[in-house]
Order: sequence, then structure tokens, then C-alpha cells
Amino acid sequence: MAKIVKVEYGGLAKAAGIKKGEEVTAINGKKFCDLLDYAYAEGQSECSLTVKDKKGVTREVLIKKDSDFDIIGLEFDASVELKPRCCRNQCKFCFIDQLPKGMRDTLYVKDDDYRLSFTCGCFITGTNLTEKDIIRITEYKLSPLYFSVHATDETVRQNLMGTSDTLPVMVLLKRLTEADIKIHTQVVLCAGINDGPVLQKTIKDLSSLGSNIASLAVVPVGLTVHREGLTPLQLLTKEQAGAAIDTVEDFRNRHEFACYCSDEMYLQAGRDVKEYEEYGNFDQIENGVGLVAKLLKEIEEALEYAPAKLNKRIAFITGEAGVYALERAAVLLKAKWRKLKVDIYPVKNDFFGHTVTVSGLVTATDIIKQLKGINFKDTDHIIIPSVMLKEFDTVFLDGVSLEELERELNHKVLLSAVDGECLVDTIVYGE
Repeated sequence: MAKIVKVEYGGLAKAAGIKKGEEVTAINGKKFCDLLDYAYAEGQSECSLTVKDKKGVTREVLIKKDSDFDIIGLEFDASVELKPRCCRNQCKFCFIDQLPKGMRDTLYVKDDDYRLSFTCGCFITGTNLTEKDIIRITEYKLSPLYFSVHATDETVRQNLMGTSDTLPVMVLLKRLTEADIKIHTQVVLCAGINDGPVLQKTIKDLSSLGSNIASLAVVPVGLTVHREGLTPLQLLTKEQAGAAIDTVEDFRNRHEFACYCSDEMYLQAGRDVKEYEEYGNFDQIENGVGLVAKLLKEIEEALEYAPAKLNKRIAFITGEAGVYALERAAVLLKAKWRKLKVDIYPVKNDFFGHTVTVSGLVTATDIIKQLKGINFKDTDHIIIPSVMLKEFDTVFLDGVSLEELERELNHKVLLSAVDGECLVDTIVYGE
């Protein structure tokens, strides 16, 4: 049950006599578990709410919508919020297991929750799904979902993930896709384990499930220096990354299956990323698939409407992997603005280890240590990607604030989303 904390004026609940402080115990005759139940009811033209008043008396309230603009109009206490369901796996490559001690508590949470997969795009393994969960997914049409597959060979998958008493992933995916649930999938590629023929089988198996397997992203394993006591793993070599790219591209070209390698895979292979047109709807952009191509395309479009002249000096601070994109972005920017000067400062990741090169894992500690002595006096703007900071906050992964970084560098630091229009606006307007 959930206590009602607000009844909105103009909502159907208000008109039906439901009051603040009462409780909803069931929706359409089923126990009220979490906000997904309510969200599903909001989308229906008719629903039944079991309401208990402050005296404990229960009544049934029928809600009928006359138009798509009608709302039920209830807000509830925290009892029905989506509290993450934790992962039961022991994945050999789990990035959370490779984090140093002393970071924010939330960074150590291993969620594996189908509800967050639907609402937030989080990847799940499906190993903790119950029969009740599967029925709920199909009944509520929770689509799309995001699945970490890693391998369709069950022996390899169980070895990678440290689980053995679960429904085979192909059986689970087949059941969901046949219920018209669209699924985006990913493979974290570990050298000598799920690459080569295992990867080929995985791609072939997933494509056999039809169009409801909406996409597949193949990303290289990320390893930090904090792997004491963990299973030894190796980064992909240049040759292994190239072989994976060839496998994925060949299958996509021959079968028109939306499978892609992340930009990071191309960088590890020493290859250029693909052109913008190759990435379709950019469904796996959060996995770094097509991120560079999309950024450059957005910059080109934004520059068409930007001021004709600009005389500034800007500095980009980035992870080592970000240099590839920023060098190409600088070419576009300077072609538009001849007097623009661009400095790029890649930061080695001492905090997580030099094998970690992505910008989102750069800490303020490393920036300060490596760039504090630089004179930014003639620099108009220092720009960092917003992914370096905690979402909706101005704190880096190491707990250092943006304000502290500015003091150490003796210069204001601007944030830009990984978005071409935002980047151009930041350069032009300094905000």
C-alpha cells in the first residue's frame, strides 16, 4: 500500500473523492507494489483503485478517462519508489569491483533491475528475473529493455558472470521478444573469453530472434589498477579489437542487423570511427556507439548558425580517448573561425590507472596534478565535458568540487554536454 501525499486539482482522483492521507492498496485488483503499477494505470482509459481511508475502511474507486489529457493526479510517499534491485552475479569484469575504496557510497551499488532498465536505460543481465517479473514485463509492455548478454554460449556466459542456476539467456530473450518486447543488447568483450567464434555465435544467435532485438553494442572490457584478488584479465590488443570490428561490421553488412562496436573499440584498434550515416538511430549512444560521429555532425550543423567571426583561445581538458574527437572538432571550429586558437589537454588517469582513458572517469585530482602549473592567463575559456561530474551536481568522482578545481587552476571552468550545439554555444557565449 502507498499513502497519498497529494491529490492534484483537476485530476480524476480529486473528482472521485480520494483524499490526501488515504492509502491505495491495490490497482485493478492487484497489490500496489511500486510506481510502475501506477504509471501503467495512468496510461489506461479505465482503472480501479482500492482505497483505504484514515479509519481503515476500504472502498473501490473506478477511474474513467474521457480524453487522453485526463490524469488520475495522485502523488505517493516513498514506499512505492523504485528502489534498485541488486545484482546477484559475480562478473569477472565488473567495473564496480575495480573501484578504489573511499568513494561515494552510491558508486558501489550494483543494480540489476528490469524497472530501471525500462525507465532509465540501465543494462540488466536478467539473472534475477522471476516468473512474476517476466509476466509483469509482458503484461505492462515494458519496452524497450536493455540486456547485458556478453555471450549466448551458456557455458561461457556463466563462467563470465559467475552464475549457473539461471534461465538460459536465449530462452529468456526469445520469450520476451515473442511478447513484442524490444531489447537493446550489449557484449562486454574480454580477450580470449567471449571474442572470436564465441562473439560470432552471439551475434548470429541474437539476430535470429528477429527485429525485436533492436540493437547490439560490442564494447571492450574496462580494467582499472584496483583489481587485487580479482580474476586476471587482459585488455584487448590492437589486433583483437580489429578482429572484433571486422566480425561486427561484416555481419551488419551481410544481414542488416543493427550491431555496432563502440568508438572506444575503434580507438583501441587504431582505426577511424564510422561515418554518421552508419549508426542509424544512435540507439546505443550511451554505450559510446557513434558518439564521435554524432558530435562532429552536431558541430557542423551548429556552426552554420554561429557568428561569422570569433577571436578567442579555448582549452579543452579531456581523457586520453577524447583527443581523437576533439582534434577533429578543432578542425571544424578553426575552418569556421580562422582566429580561434584551440589547446587540448589530455589527462592521464592515475586515479583508476592508465588503461582507463575515457573522459567520464577523469578526476579533478588528476587534472590538478597534471595541469596546475599551466598558465591559462591568455585562455578565454577552459571547457570540460559534463560527464566528468556527478549527474545534477558539480562534484567529480574523487569528491573534489568544480569550485575547488577552478581555484587550483586559477581560472573559471565551463561545462559542456557531449553535444555539438552545446559545445559551440559554450565557446561562443562562455556559458
